[in-house]
Amino acid sequence: MKRRFLYVISFFLLSTSCVGGTSYVLPVNESRVYMGLENFLKDTGKYKDKKCLLVTNHSGIDRDMNSNIDLLISSGIDISFMMAPEHGLHGYQNNYAEEIFTRDSATGLLVYNMHKLDQAKFNELIKGIDIIIFDIQDMGMRCYTYISNLKFIMDAINNGKTELIILDRPDPIAFLGIDGPFLDQRFSARFISAFPAPLIYDMTIAEAALYYKGEYAKNVKLTVFKMSGYKRNMFYHNTSMPWIPPSPNLPTYTSAIVYSSVVLMECINMSLGRGTPMPFEYIGAPWIDPVKFSADLGKMGFEAFRFRPVYFTPNSRKYSGQTCGGTHIIYTGKKFNPTEMAYKIIRYLFENYSDTKWESFGGKYSIDTLVGTDKFRLSITQRLSFEEYGKLIEDEVNEFRKKRKNYILYP
Repeated sequence: MKRRFLYVISFFLLSTSCVGGTSYVLPVNESRVYMGLENFLKDTGKYKDKKCLLVTNHSGIDRDMNSNIDLLISSGIDISFMMAPEHGLHGYQNNYAEEIFTRDSATGLLVYNMHKLDQAKFNELIKGIDIIIFDIQDMGMRCYTYISNLKFIMDAINNGKTELIILDRPDPIAFLGIDGPFLDQRFSARFISAFPAPLIYDMTIAEAALYYKGEYAKNVKLTVFKMSGYKRNMFYHNTSMPWIPPSPNLPTYTSAIVYSSVVLMECINMSLGRGTPMPFEYIGAPWIDPVKFSADLGKMGFEAFRFRPVYFTPNSRKYSGQTCGGTHIIYTGKKFNPTEMAYKIIRYLFENYSDTKWESFGGKYSIDTLVGTDKFRLSITQRLSFEEYGKLIEDEVNEFRKKRKNYILYP
């Protein structure tokens, strides 16, 4: 009960941060979808005498907001310790703690910070572990760090000694399909560009694990517990699961959908509304004219969106404490191409606002690492159309499409 209360309070605090924001109501056609967690709990017998590492965070719940930690322990699973991804076990930390581990106050179990572990330390920790249960809500994007954590684990156990059990959950943006370039290994980075796939890969976390095993880590001992009743064209809110913000700046499902495009603008000198009631739905900068900017975006043919002029003051990241002019991106519930919208808006900014700059980190353009190629940036710099850019990346993406078909679990 203590943990459930904590999760409900966390959800309330994150959800109420968006009160007052304008949005359209997404279409509702609710179905009862059973998570991989719920199906696993029906069949735990052969795992009750196994030493378990649980990799999870606050998103690991059932429909009634019960924690997977409590459910697994009560079903007889012997959890030796846990690991948590970016933002920690309870999902509220924007700047992840420096400690390599903390202790869960509810169970007394150690919780290791995956962002502080290298392969050698990870391998040392899992000595004596029989099974690793992975139960985290993913976002369906290569740059979202949870999929990189999965790859990290699979690389470490690619010897067949430790069984990896994936408890599947929906891909919130699967209805958008595959989008963006396949990862160019020159721009690989451990957390935001590690998984070898297009930027948006249209796979659930279990399908992604099957794909990675089949193509890259063939010796991993992998078991998948599927969802029941799930279809990949579902909006998340139609699965009957509550939206639990997978990270602090995705407080609503709408913000998560818009994030699929707007995240690429993180790599220019724009605020994406972090530290406001509408992260990723507000974008702007002190040098933007909000009326002109919104009007111009509205003429670009983005049928899934409306654009409202706004002023906002972020309290974190770029332009913290400064008033920014910009636009409120309002999603209307239609399908769209995330990288096309990002490409066209970024190109527009470079062509209309001389203050626009690419950001860099560690001597590299941040956009190249985030999107997984330099072709996106170079095409914008060369003023290529989005269609011309698409032709540069289509061969590798089409090859991925062929391989992906072998690992799809849901219609």
